[in-house]
Amino acid sequence: MNNLVLITSIIKTPNTPLSYTDKRSIYSHEERYEQTKKTIQSVRKKIPDAKIFIVECSDLDEIQREYFKNNSDYFLNLYDQPEKVKNIYSASKSLGEGTMTISAIEYIMQNNIEFDHFFKITGRYWLSEHFNYINFENNNIVVHYIHNDKNNTCTSLYKLHKTNLTDFFNFLIGNMQLMFQCIGYEVLFARFLNLPKQNEIMHLDKIGVNGLISVSNDFVDN
Repeated sequence: MNNLVLITSIIKTPNTPLSYTDKRSIYSHEERYEQTKKTIQSVRKKIPDAKIFIVECSDLDEIQREYFKNNSDYFLNLYDQPEKVKNIYSASKSLGEGTMTISAIEYIMQNNIEFDHFFKITGRYWLSEHFNYINFENNNIVVHYIHNDKNNTCTSLYKLHKTNLTDFFNFLIGNMQLMFQCIGYEVLFARFLNLPKQNEIMHLDKIGVNGLISVSNDFVDN
């Protein structure tokens, strides 16, 4: 299977608040860079036939820029697009995530990138010992419902089939206003999943992702 893995990343976060906290990240830019390198390494190790697509929004230095280019198949930095930067650096975390995902899908469509499965993993997170590729080797949508709540879906790792990507793109475009209103991205993604689809949705109790929440240092084990 041809697996396209999107990594959304902001190495150099701005010194501006989110809607729910004054501190956007407790980690330094260098710490975030090292954590995202771990993301890339875990994907290369655990997902076969993976094409890595990094979408960044930072004023990277030359070393960081070259590392991402050399360790991905596709690299897109939105930092030179002011309107997108405005969204990504806004108080709405979902608007930032949505803008980066929309930009990624636009790039995929414009460049006719071929794939069977579309994985998304948040930069700074990594695939854990619970990640089992066999669970994803199908045409299902594979997700983790937080506390088994179908209205609250983990967005640090999920998998869509190629047939879902256009619908996801259109859904995000059509729900920008909710993102501007700071809807939780986990709630918004769940609404997309609740729409009628041909694919089955497969919930995993352990989807296999670990990470550290940027505003609190809490450990995530989903």
